[in-house]
Amino acid sequence: MRPIRLALCLALAPGLVLAACGPKAEDTTAAAQSALGPRVENAELGLALAHLPAGFEVETNEGGELVLARSDAQDPARLTFELGPVQSSGVNLVERVWEEKARIESLPDGQYRGQNELGGVPLGTTFTSRGRFRDEAGERVEEYRALLVHPTQNRVLVLDFEYPVPPPDEAEKSHRLEQLMLVLEQVEPAGGGGETEPPAEPQDAASTS
Repeated sequence: MRPIRLALCLALAPGLVLAACGPKAEDTTAAAQSALGPRVENAELGLALAHLPAGFEVETNEGGELVLARSDAQDPARLTFELGPVQSSGVNLVERVWEEKARIESLPDGQYRGQNELGGVPLGTTFTSRGRFRDEAGERVEEYRALLVHPTQNRVLVLDFEYPVPPPDEAEKSHRLEQLMLVLEQVEPAGGGGETEPPAEPQDAASTS
């Protein structure tokens, strides 16, 4: 998994490289690898996570919906897997990233924060796209997305990581990218072996706090 860690270092601002990629980051990576959870598979999406990454839990895995939540109850971030339409020709990820920019800027208080191309991702060429906007409840949220080609289908796969707008510092940006990378490292086609995380039980509305 070293290549994707190198890609993460290159994607960060120069001043962050030492902080994000030094010995402490290596210790964090080793700890994350030792705490990997069971396999998670969604046949309808055609996707699986070889292992549930440390710090994440399955919130929804039913039908074509797969949503991960952070294990920390104080962290409201959610990561949703989304599929674009099947393409009759090749998938143009660059064009898709520019569509993300237009989408963010069309949303209430939409501010596009930029994109990066990541090297060394196991499933190939991957772009990130980041933006801020007000959600349907009027809350300011930040969206960090990874866009890549689905491993077995001619369509875009999007990992949509959404959380409240963080403090205005680069450390938070690198922290969220690191979490997104932990999930990207585990994505693979559905149909492999191994212990599988069962679909999450539907939550009864009466028991919702």
